[in-house]
Amino acid sequence: MKAADLPLFTVVHPYDGSKLPDDEKQGYQRPPEMPRIKKFANWLKQESENGSKVLMPTAILLSARGSDVVLSPNGTITLREDSKLPLIDGQHRTKGFGYAINEKGLHQFANFEIPVVIILDFDKVGEMRQFSTVNGTQKSVRTDLVNMILTQLTEHGGDDAIKGSDQWKVVVSKVVTALNGDRSGPWFDQIVMPDQKTYSQEEIDANPELSNRRVIRATSFMTSLKPIDAYLNEFFLEDATIDDRAKKLCEIIDSFWRATRSLNPDCFKESSSYVIQKTPGIFALHQLCLRVMKEMYIGHRAWTEDQFVDVLSNCEELADPQFWFVGTNEADRGDAAKYGSMKGFSELSSLLHQSMRG
Repeated sequence: MKAADLPLFTVVHPYDGSKLPDDEKQGYQRPPEMPRIKKFANWLKQESENGSKVLMPTAILLSARGSDVVLSPNGTITLREDSKLPLIDGQHRTKGFGYAINEKGLHQFANFEIPVVIILDFDKVGEMRQFSTVNGTQKSVRTDLVNMILTQLTEHGGDDAIKGSDQWKVVVSKVVTALNGDRSGPWFDQIVMPDQKTYSQEEIDANPELSNRRVIRATSFMTSLKPIDAYLNEFFLEDATIDDRAKKLCEIIDSFWRATRSLNPDCFKESSSYVIQKTPGIFALHQLCLRVMKEMYIGHRAWTEDQFVDVLSNCEELADPQFWFVGTNEADRGDAAKYGSMKGFSELSSLLHQSMRG
């Protein structure tokens, strides 16, 4: 297919966090990233100026739902009038060519032929499965979006629609979605969901409250929850459904973080100035949460907000805003902000646990 024709005959269905997973209009694509589009267009410009022959051997993957296309005996493919083929993989290449042609004036690429693969008789669920396979297995893409696609698959086909080893991804996706949407909770609009970006400076200037929103990506939050879900699933919820696992995990994590907020409210009022809700805090505190849960279970304590407050109140560092302060230089940076790796996060968790135990 010619590069200039791709936008005319294809359509992208983006994931929309405001729609439910089983909504007929819910999509599965990530939002287009303009830096990637421009980078691709700049590469085309550079190659053409250097006199290099541009090669594009990797095919664009399209879907033909129902009777969108007609195959003739002579091998031609006809697209039915007003039909557009869902674009499963290749939207940044497609938009990159469009940007190069229309914005950079590289009109020679309008007739550039790009190989396309059209999968026949696919429905949206089939497209989501293929998207998940391509972007979750064959190449790296934001895993939070892939996890959301898996969530949609379970909504359409039940828990057995995905393999057991992937079910934790659906569990944590449901938890993150619920926490991020709870206006009364400590995580309301704090998590950058798959269809979102951090707020721009223009948006923050118009509404200063946004400066303390969207401080952590969904991928990090989801990953940090995996050990807790595994613990619950192994010892308490072995035969539970994905929804039941998500509900229980969400209750516990919400209680834990509400307790943490009550012990250190300043960090939650200005979350961008502290790392307690950023990567160091997320991984360290969820590791601490798991340790505390095991001890509370042995001590016959319920995993509720008041019980978490009682246990966590013994940790002085947890309640100290300065300990979590981002800082502008080494001198005023809090100790927690100095941990910058998975190994470091584990060390931070151990430090907090030892402090809590006296």
